[in-house]
Amino acid sequence: MKRLTLRLAFPLLTAAAHAQSYSITSRIIAGGGGTSSGGAYAVTGAIAQPEASPPSTGGGYGISGGFFGQYMALQQTGAPHLTIRSVGGNVQVVWGSNVPGWVLQANNTDLAPENWLDVAGTPTVMGAEQFLQFAAGGGRVFFRLRKL
Repeated sequence: MKRLTLRLAFPLLTAAAHAQSYSITSRIIAGGGGTSSGGAYAVTGAIAQPEASPPSTGGGYGISGGFFGQYMALQQTGAPHLTIRSVGGNVQVVWGSNVPGWVLQANNTDLAPENWLDVAGTPTVMGAEQFLQFAAGGGRVFFRLRKL
């Protein structure tokens, strides 16, 4: 009798276990990391810091936390701060609207000076920001501002 009860109960327990759903919630993963250096400069950090503190700046240099992916804004000494954001399948490259005299450049090969090209288009101005918008996709692209 006891064996029969267990044999009947076991399939019911396993069926209940398979029927349960699960979910994965967003979490921050911070680990690994290390130091990158070259010449007189070194940067130390950890991977995956989407909620990191504001940019750290000093002199003509700055570094921002977060994910670095397909699109990267390179900050030039004396140039307005560039920000890249994703908006519904598009990429916006944003800088301040109160700083005339700068043109957006892009580079998709390497950072050699001869590989930078002016980006066509007139920036859209919205309040304190101006931006150019592109369809997301393709390979890696670097952006910077060049003084006219």
